[in-house]
Amino acid sequence: MLKSNKLTVAFYKFKLKHPRFVMATLVFIIIPLVAGLALGYEMKADVPTSIPTVIVNHDNSDFSRKFTGFVEDSNYFDVIEYADNDNRIKKLMDRDKAYAGIIIPMGFYSDMRAGKAPKILTVYDGAALSVVTTSKTAMSEILLTTKAAYMMSIFEGKLSTVPEQVMNMVAPISVNYKFLYNSTKSFRNYLLIGMLASVIQVGIAMQGAERGYENQMNPRTYLNQLKVVSGWTIMSTISIILCLGVQYLFFDMPYRSTVFGGLLMTIMFAMCILNMGYIVGNLVPDRTFAIQVSAILVLPTSILGGYTYPIVAMPEGFQILAQGTPFFYYGNGIRDLCLKQLELHHLMVPLKFFATYILAELLIILAVTIFKNWWRAKYKSGLGVTPIV
Repeated sequence: MLKSNKLTVAFYKFKLKHPRFVMATLVFIIIPLVAGLALGYEMKADVPTSIPTVIVNHDNSDFSRKFTGFVEDSNYFDVIEYADNDNRIKKLMDRDKAYAGIIIPMGFYSDMRAGKAPKILTVYDGAALSVVTTSKTAMSEILLTTKAAYMMSIFEGKLSTVPEQVMNMVAPISVNYKFLYNSTKSFRNYLLIGMLASVIQVGIAMQGAERGYENQMNPRTYLNQLKVVSGWTIMSTISIILCLGVQYLFFDMPYRSTVFGGLLMTIMFAMCILNMGYIVGNLVPDRTFAIQVSAILVLPTSILGGYTYPIVAMPEGFQILAQGTPFFYYGNGIRDLCLKQLELHHLMVPLKFFATYILAELLIILAVTIFKNWWRAKYKSGLGVTPIV
């Protein structure tokens, strides 16, 4: 206990002496590593599996039990209960104990043999859409398999034909589905890359605001400001690469595209976000408020930027807003770099946007520097005007 207290005191003293180093290490190294490892391990299954499922089998025929056996054998479902009452499904969903339910009506098999087309009711918890997407797809596959097996048994008995011919009659149109780039339909590969980048960009903007506020307190020349921005951009880039590298090295996250293009896009994205925070910190006279404003500016872009919700489904005004944010180009771009096989020329649109954005930011920094130098010169000339910074 005494040793632990000594370490705490020593760390506190070190933090007081080197606050910038401690904060930079926390924001650029520790948080990305912890977030990358935690989220990578959390999503290592790629898609939701073992979804808690309740079955209500009112028919209890051999055929219906064969169908429920298919559900039990599926990796996507975990049958937690065979209930007697349909309302039991809703009760378990209300308690977050189940996310899917199957209700097989009474007389299901006999009605099917009589050609009455009975219906199986599948119930999903709409409050968990990611689970619904997986469970609905898996359930559809099971139902189609069951239906095909039943139809084959009917046709084989009536027509006395070989199974291959029967299958062609049962399914006269064959459809093949091919998922390009994300063939496993992995949620992790789809979501995690941009999620991590959206977390890191907040820290980058906050560090930019810190450096901007420092410039308010101790004004630098424009050239020295460029050096500061460039140095912290490199730190920010390392932070992003470190975080995404954890996914590549330990959690089999693919990266199939140009390495140079990905590195260039990451550097430019990091500079866009850092400059944004730097400008805020250079203008807002309160350090804490400047950091808060810079974080607020970039925090919503993970949603507004069309990463989790597609931009094509947004109203036109929001589409224009999304296309004006750096994360729109980086979030979708880095996901494409990981999943697709892109070359440098495929990245011209985001690279042009970043170049234009950075140029505009550097011009703003230059304009602010010129204005402040003019104001200080005017103030020192004895005109009696109170400085604004």
